[in-house]
Amino acid sequence: MGFWQNRWQSQQIGWHRAEYNDLMVKHWPSLNVPDGGEVLVPLCGKSLDMLWLAEQGYSVVGLDMVEQAVQTFFEENELEIVSTKSGKHVQHSSPPFTILQGDFFQLKEGTVNADAWYDRAAMIAIPLASRKAYVDQIRKQTKPNAVGLLITFAYPQKEMEGPPFALHDEHVFELFSNGFEVECLENIELGDEKERGLTSVTSSVFRIKRLA
Repeated sequence: MGFWQNRWQSQQIGWHRAEYNDLMVKHWPSLNVPDGGEVLVPLCGKSLDMLWLAEQGYSVVGLDMVEQAVQTFFEENELEIVSTKSGKHVQHSSPPFTILQGDFFQLKEGTVNADAWYDRAAMIAIPLASRKAYVDQIRKQTKPNAVGLLITFAYPQKEMEGPPFALHDEHVFELFSNGFEVECLENIELGDEKERGLTSVTSSVFRIKRLA
């Protein structure tokens, strides 16, 4: 947690974009999320993508451990919030947005009961050793038949320490092999990322359905 707090304090938050994610806008309609449904956004930070999801008529539940990230989202979008203690987390609400601030892995089962989830920068922020626990939490915070959109970032891990940590397609299929249905919707080469000194960089988009 200290690592991410330091990144926010020094404003080293290059993963945040000033526009909606084009892959999300392109592929989200294929998920067929129920109108007015609830969408979970793990490790959300101040992502503008939450605004786009709200514009589609969804309730958005974000999760982030860094208080500054949460406060920045509401301040930059000029939203008045009501904050309450919820177990080990603090719940900040300004409908249609709710952000739970605290450790994602300590969230009690059923705290969120989402119809869908969206992950552009969460799994790639989590080291390999913690990813099974992440998938387990997705299961615990979503409804049966909930559907997710996962956007990955992959490269030879030995070439960069991370984060972001590499998340390869085969690992996605392995992690979600029990109780989920996984479909790869698109795979693209990210040539502009090779300036980091990486020999190969790809991004994939997955539709992942939690089975009943």
